[in-house]
Amino acid sequence: MDMRWFRACGMLWGLTASLSAMAVSEISLQIERIDDPSYHLNAASARYQVGKQQQLVINAQQLRIGPATLAQPSIALNIAQASHLQVSSDQISIGQYQAKSGRFTVALGGRNGPSSLSLEAQIKANTDSQWGNLHLQCEMPSALAQYRWRCADGMYQDARSKVPFSIDVTPNTSVTTNVRQDVRPAGMQVLLRLKQATFSDASGLHAGERISGSVLVSAEADTQGWRWRGKVDWQSGALFWQPFYFAEGDKHFEIQGRYQSPYLLIEQALLDVPGVGQLTSSARIDLVDQSFEDLKIAGNQVNFAGVYRTLIQPLLANSAFGQLNVSGTADWSFEAKQHRPQRFLLNIRDASVEDHQGKFAFKHFNASIPWDYDTPNPIHISYQSGHVLNIPLGSTQWQAEVNRFSITAPHLRLPILDGALEFEDLSAAWVQHSMVWHLKMEMQPISLASFSQALGWPAMRGQIDGHIPLVSYANQTLRMAGEMNFSMFKGNVAMSDLEMHDPLGANPILNANLKMRNIDLGEITRTFNFGAITGKLEGDVSHLKLVRWKPVYMDAVIQTADGHHDNTISQRAVENITALGGEGTAKVLQRTVLRFFNAFAYEKIGLKCALRGDICKMGGVASTPHGFVILKGKGFPSVNVNGYTEYVSWQDVLSRMQRITDSNSQIIIQ
Repeated sequence: MDMRWFRACGMLWGLTASLSAMAVSEISLQIERIDDPSYHLNAASARYQVGKQQQLVINAQQLRIGPATLAQPSIALNIAQASHLQVSSDQISIGQYQAKSGRFTVALGGRNGPSSLSLEAQIKANTDSQWGNLHLQCEMPSALAQYRWRCADGMYQDARSKVPFSIDVTPNTSVTTNVRQDVRPAGMQVLLRLKQATFSDASGLHAGERISGSVLVSAEADTQGWRWRGKVDWQSGALFWQPFYFAEGDKHFEIQGRYQSPYLLIEQALLDVPGVGQLTSSARIDLVDQSFEDLKIAGNQVNFAGVYRTLIQPLLANSAFGQLNVSGTADWSFEAKQHRPQRFLLNIRDASVEDHQGKFAFKHFNASIPWDYDTPNPIHISYQSGHVLNIPLGSTQWQAEVNRFSITAPHLRLPILDGALEFEDLSAAWVQHSMVWHLKMEMQPISLASFSQALGWPAMRGQIDGHIPLVSYANQTLRMAGEMNFSMFKGNVAMSDLEMHDPLGANPILNANLKMRNIDLGEITRTFNFGAITGKLEGDVSHLKLVRWKPVYMDAVIQTADGHHDNTISQRAVENITALGGEGTAKVLQRTVLRFFNAFAYEKIGLKCALRGDICKMGGVASTPHGFVILKGKGFPSVNVNGYTEYVSWQDVLSRMQRITDSNSQIIIQ
C-alpha cells in the first residue's frame, strides 16, 4: 500500500483520538470551491462522525477529474478500519459517453484477504437512447504504484450487446535516490482481453459477432512526453464496420509512436491480414481537432483479390464493379497532409478481372497509376485480352496524363473483333464529388458476321462502321451530341438524342431516337433466312426507352421506301410476314395459282408498334375494318397479308421473331 495512504490514515486516527477526548461527536465543514491541477470540487460539504463509526462523508454539487464530470458525487470513507471507500454519483459525463447510478468501491483486505476494487454503472453514448450495464471487479496490489492490477471479472451488457472482458494494468516504475528512496510511476501497460464478445450500435452500421482477442497498450514517460506502443491480436469472430466486413479473425496489428500534447504521432503501424498481405502506415493526429495532419499508408506485394474483397468491393457494392473475380498482385501507397490527399501510387501486375455475370473481363491486366496533387504524371494501363458483353477485345495499351483531379489522353485504340474503336480527345475529371468525362469516337469497319456470332445472333453479312461526334458524362448521365451514324446493310442507321442514366449501375435507363434509311432488304432477308424480298427499307423508332436494357416505351414504324424499286417477295417471305403479324390470312385470287409462282410483286410492306409498358399496339401500311394491312400486293397474282390482333404483348412479338428465324413458322393460305 502507498505510504501516503498510511500517513493520511495515521493523521486521521490521531485527530480522532484527540476529538474523542474532548467529547466531540461530529465535525461539519462547508467548502465553496477547491481547484487543483488534477481535480475541481464545487459546493462541497464534509461531515466527520467521531466515535465508533469514525466515518467521513463528503457530498458535493460537482466533481471534475480530467475529462470526467460527476454530478452530485458522494464520497464515504470508514476511518476506524480504513478498509472501505465508496464514491457514487447520479450522473457522470466523459467525452461522448454518459453514466448514471455510478458506484465505485474500494475494500481493503488487510489480514482478511486481498484488497479489491469494484465499479457498477449504467452507461451509454451521447447519441444512443439505450443504457447498458457495466460491471468491473479488480484485485488491488499491496503497492498500488508498483504491482499489477488484475481485473478478471468485467462485463458490459445491453439489449444488443454482451461483452465479457478482462483488464490487467501493470505500472512501470522508476526509483530516484536523494535523501531517501522514492518509487514513482513512469508509465503503465494495459492488457484488454475479449472472449466471445457480441455487440452492435443503434444504427446497425457497426457490429461484432463472437469476437475473441486481446489489445495490449503500454506507455512510458520521457522528457518529450510519452512513448507508447500497442498490439492487437484478433483471434476469431467477425466484424462489420460500414461498409467493410472482416471475418474469420486471425489478424494482427502492431502500432507505436509518441504523444506530446496535443499531437499523437504514429511512427509505425503494421497490419497483417491473411489473404491480403501486410499494410504499413504512419500518421500525425491533432487530438483537439480529431483530424489527421499527416497520413501515410502503403502495401507491397499484396494480394489483389484480398484487397478487392476487403477494401474495394464494399465501396462499390451497388455498381457494375461490385461483383468481380480478381487475381494478381499489387503495390499501393497513399499520403495526405492537412486533410488533403497528397500522393497516391497503384501498380497492378498480371491481374485478371471478370464480372460474375459475364458482362466484361480483362486478362493479364497491368497498370501503373501514380498521382501527385502538385505534379502531373503519366499513367499506363494495358491488357492482353478481354470482352465486353461477349464481344472480344484485343490487346490494348493506353497512356494518359493525370493532373490533380483530371485525366486526359489524345488517343486510344481499342481493338474489337476484326475492327477497332478509335477514341479521340478523351478527358475526365472529378468535380463536386462525381465524375465527368467526354470523348469522340470512330468505329473502324467490323464484320457483321463476327459481331452477330459474338452476340449469339443470326449470322449477318456486310460490315458496320460509324462515327460518334461527342459523348459526355456528368451527374451519372451519359449524353450524345449530334447523331451517331452506322453503315450497315448497304444503308445507314442513325441514332440521336441518346441519353443514359446510371449506365454502369444496377438500373440503367436509356432514351434515344433511331432512324434507318436506304437499307437493302435483300441483305437483311438473306441474313435472317427470312425468304427473299427486294427493295429498300426505312424506319423510325421515336421516343425509345430502355429500362435495364429492356424496351418499355417506343413508337416504331418500319416500312418499304417509296420510289422506283424492284419490289418482289418470295412465297416463303409471305408466309413469314403473315406469322409476324399473328393470326391472319393471305388473300389471293385463286389458291391454285400460288403453286405456279415463287415470287410476287408488292406495293408496300410495313409494320408499326406503339409500345407502352409490355403492350404493343400493332399497325401496318393501311387500316381495315377488322385490322390492318401488313403486305399490300400489286399486279397478278396479288397477295395481301392482313393482321387482326391489334394489341399484343412485347414478349409475344419477340417470340414470333424467334420462331421465324428458327424456320418454325407455319401459315394457312386461303
